[in-house]
Order: sequence, then structure tokens, then C-alpha cells
Amino acid sequence: MDDEQKTVALIKAIFGEPAMKHMIILFTHKDYLDGQPLNAILQESDVNLKNIIKECGSRCCAFNNKNADEAEKEAQLQELVELIEEMVRKNGGAHFSDAIYKDTDEKLKLQAEALKKIYAEQLYKEIKLIEEQCDQGKISQEEKEEKIKSLKMKHEEQIKDIRELTERNIFANIVQRIRNMF
Repeated sequence: MDDEQKTVALIKAIFGEPAMKHMIILFTHKDYLDGQPLNAILQESDVNLKNIIKECGSRCCAFNNKNADEAEKEAQLQELVELIEEMVRKNGGAHFSDAIYKDTDEKLKLQAEALKKIYAEQLYKEIKLIEEQCDQGKISQEEKEEKIKSLKMKHEEQIKDIRELTERNIFANIVQRIRNMF
């Protein structure tokens, strides 16, 4: 399996088969085509590439990224924009946006803050309990300090875990919301 096929397989694995409705194949190095139209080259391409292009609704274009003058760059950009607009129109306007990320990020930050507050309250209660045990002579001052130090380390580890979990959940939530768009 070549790199292109692996990339498409990865996209399908993450976002599902319908993600192909939201893809455009962009070929670079159009200057290597020696003036031949992209469609002519694609007709002679291998079956795997043809299948990928077909799955993407035959949306593809080529960019000359080496020797293009301003007019050619503008024409290439216009062709890509038209492909994007047509694709979005065919997909009923559904597309990924930064708003999804911001909304997800905000929700998960609120959840993380709530967990931090709960852990902080739990830490406070446990420290109070240890201090009471020390005041009642059940544990020594040294044991008290050791237990409090251990509790604080545990608390810091919980906060670190919350951060890591939040970061993982942001990605998972975004992937799920993108899947729901299809």
C-alpha cells in the first residue's frame, strides 16, 4: 500500500467513509505534466489512484508550485475555490469549522475546572482530617507532614491527569462532532 492509500485509509478510519465527500485531491508539480491536461494523465494512472479520485467525487486539481506567474497562481487558486464551493454546496453546507473546536475546548475546560475544584475540596478535607489526628495525638507531627506532602503530590498528579485527559477528550470530541456532520 503506497503513502496515498495509507493516508486515505487513515482518514476513513478516523472520520469514517463519508469523509470522502469532503475531500479534494490537490496535485502539486503541475509543471511536470509538460502541458498535458491533468485529466489525460489521470486516465493513464493506476487503478488505486483512480479509485481514490472517484471516492472523492472526482474533485481534483493541479498546482504549478514552481514556475507559476501571478496570473497562473490566481487561476489555480480560483479553480480550487470553485471546487471547494461546489463541494460544500453538494454537501448541504456541512464543513468543519473553528467554532467546533472552540465550543469543545470551552466545554472540556469547564469540566476540568469542576474536577479541579472537587479534587481541591477533597485535598482540603483530607488535610483537615490529618491535622485533627495530629491534634488528638493519634499521629506525630512528622507523620502529619509526611501524609500532607503525600496528599499534595497525589493532588498534583490528579491535576496533571486532568490536563492530559482534557487534551485527549478535545481531540476525541472534535472527531465525533465531525463524524456527526456526515
